[in-house]
This record gives sequence, C-alpha cells and structure tokens, in this order.
Amino acid sequence: MERRLSFQVGDWVQGETWDKQRIYGYAVKLEDPEDIMKVYVVDSVNKKLVGRMIRVLSKSFQKVPDSAVGEEAPLAQLIDLALLTKDEEWFEQLTEQVNAIKKQYS
Repeated sequence: MERRLSFQVGDWVQGETWDKQRIYGYAVKLEDPEDIMKVYVVDSVNKKLVGRMIRVLSKSFQKVPDSAVGEEAPLAQLIDLALLTKDEEWFEQLTEQVNAIKKQYS
C-alpha cells in the first residue's frame, strides 16, 4: 500500500504540477477526498505561476525541511499565522518579503 504524506495548511512544499512545472510554495488548503491541495506559488520556473494559488496532487509534492527555509524561517512562521487567521493582505505582504530575500541570495 502506498504511504501517504500528511500535509498541513502552511507547510512549505515543493514539487511538480501535472505538466511537470517545478513549483515552491505554501499549502493553503487540503482537500482530502481527492488527495488534492491548493498551493500558493512563491517560486516556479514558470514565472506566470508566481503569486497564484493552484490545485495540485499531494502525491507529486514533498514538504520542504525547515532547515532549507533558512533566513525565511521567521517569516514562514508569520505566514503560517496569517494563513491560520485568514488574513490575506498580511499573507501577501509577508510573501513579498520572502520573495525579496530569495532574490537577494539567488
């Protein structure tokens, strides 16, 4: 039997979309019956996806280890809080800060 990963809202995830586009972002919503999750895309090879929320198959994704988040970790915790409180404006502001950090070090 296939082992299913358990994701939680706010988890940093990375993986591929159905058309094999690599993305990196946050789990925003989990839909258990279909094993689908909604991900807010923070980075992707397809720049048109950045800043959008897309539905993906959970089995095509993996959690990003906390240590890989690096300097973004404190912001990740705040983003988790923004997701839990459903504060979309704050979530957008924090995501912009994460993107700025990523650009600074890439």
